[in-house]
Amino acid sequence: MTTNSGVNKEGSPFAGIFMLNLLNYFFVSTVFLGGFLLFTSPFEFYDSYIFILLFLFIYTIRYHKIDFNRIFLVIVLVLTIFSLVNVYLGKDTVFLMMKQVSGILLTGTAYYLLIIINKYDIDKLFKIYLQIALIVAMIGIFQEFSYLLGFKSGYDYSGFIQKWSLCPATGGMPRVNSIFMEPSHFAITMAPAFFVSLSNFVGKKPMYLNTVSIWGNTIIIISYILTFSAIAYMAIAISLLLIFNVKKFKSFLSVSVIMLILIFAAYKYIPEIQMRVDSTVGLVTGSTKVDNSHLSVYALISNGFVAYKSFMDSPVFGRGLGSHPLSYDKFFLPNVSNGLWSRNYPLANRQDAGSLFFRLVSETGLFGVIVVLYFIFKFRLKMRDTHGLVMLSNGIFILFILQLLKQGHYFYDGLFFFVWMYYFAYQSYHKTNLNNPESES
Repeated sequence: MTTNSGVNKEGSPFAGIFMLNLLNYFFVSTVFLGGFLLFTSPFEFYDSYIFILLFLFIYTIRYHKIDFNRIFLVIVLVLTIFSLVNVYLGKDTVFLMMKQVSGILLTGTAYYLLIIINKYDIDKLFKIYLQIALIVAMIGIFQEFSYLLGFKSGYDYSGFIQKWSLCPATGGMPRVNSIFMEPSHFAITMAPAFFVSLSNFVGKKPMYLNTVSIWGNTIIIISYILTFSAIAYMAIAISLLLIFNVKKFKSFLSVSVIMLILIFAAYKYIPEIQMRVDSTVGLVTGSTKVDNSHLSVYALISNGFVAYKSFMDSPVFGRGLGSHPLSYDKFFLPNVSNGLWSRNYPLANRQDAGSLFFRLVSETGLFGVIVVLYFIFKFRLKMRDTHGLVMLSNGIFILFILQLLKQGHYFYDGLFFFVWMYYFAYQSYHKTNLNNPESES
């Protein structure tokens, strides 16, 4: 990818160290604010969008233009053109398409400019992310203690966070979601922080301890475990695989044993995970009917079915950005009336497919899937050393994997913040190591 910006020549539009730092903390905090919603109609407008729009407005006033990444712009343009073709064919609508195109362009550009005005200092921005992640983790721990003490205001935030709900207790404790809508959202956004924290305990060279102390790492790890989330435990497993060199037999054997113990313990002692596993196994073996399956399993299978049908209908470029709800109505709802699926919750994740991978398959076809997977695997820094940018890259790599599996929104929880951090970490690392080939990933 190439960049197109004159910011470095003209200076930051937010002059002064204090103002730039204030901007950075506000902007990075937006990735944690997915639960804060301003209004829902005619579309969901999150509080973080206000700050993003304000930033873009100030930037435009200062420079009389908006700088874009050219390749990013070309990709969005291609998807927009083919989405318009699908609008013409009746597979998409202008409203549904524009919601996604505008959201992708605005958030993608805003987070891109955040990197630019910080002169590509990825390490600085990641440290800010870690500091805010620690605060969010502390809120999660406070949530647990408040529940055990019967202090409702300390664990129930539904009164001031619009998209927030108290998740069922497990073993006498609620599942940590802190200020997020649900534990899985906490698990996804906190994945890079968790990866760094875990590596500080089991890795050879601790990283970012000057930003988050060993006690801070402990708080992040404990809060992550207390989500009792299947997606969080998947992140733990991936983290162990990345931290240890599993290409060596001894490391592979040790990690395998640890993972088997963790999987067994999670299944035996966490009812939420046990229900999901039993539902999945039951559906595969035919011993469980669809209408008796766990809601999350039902949502995954039903939207996978819609994605498959959409792909077969439009395999190359999909049915258009934002079209998944229409595909859901076309391919899935008739099967509800035919009795193939449950009537209890037939609209599970109708809007976003509940999985970014399924949504990409449904709306962007092979083009979107290939672009995203190429980006993820091309720009990942392999774990050949413990350089800060390597740890950052692999933490975000885990976030991307979780996002593909669970979260179907293109720009929810500041996804493009992590996209640009990931890309520029790769560029910065290789630029730094041009004269030191042995340390390159």
